[in-house]
Amino acid sequence: MENDRIRDLIRKFVSEKPRNTAEIAAWISSQSNSQAPRSDIASILEMDNRIVRIGTVRRSGIAGREYPLSEWASDKWVAHHERK
Repeated sequence: MENDRIRDLIRKFVSEKPRNTAEIAAWISSQSNSQAPRSDIASILEMDNRIVRIGTVRRSGIAGREYPLSEWASDKWVAHHERK
């Protein structure tokens, strides 16, 4: 699956509420036969200016050290929920 298609799918997935990298990677795997490593998913997200990293999940035992476990949202979600 090409990166543009993955970005489109992810934008739709994070448009309703923020999701973390592990949730996004698991969802992408369920939507296709793609076995993209989670580190690649994070790279794809970082390159998209319509997807925003809004934080980092810091729960012990959730993820290994192989990729960052960040929380992501669409730019529209962020704009709507921004403090005024």
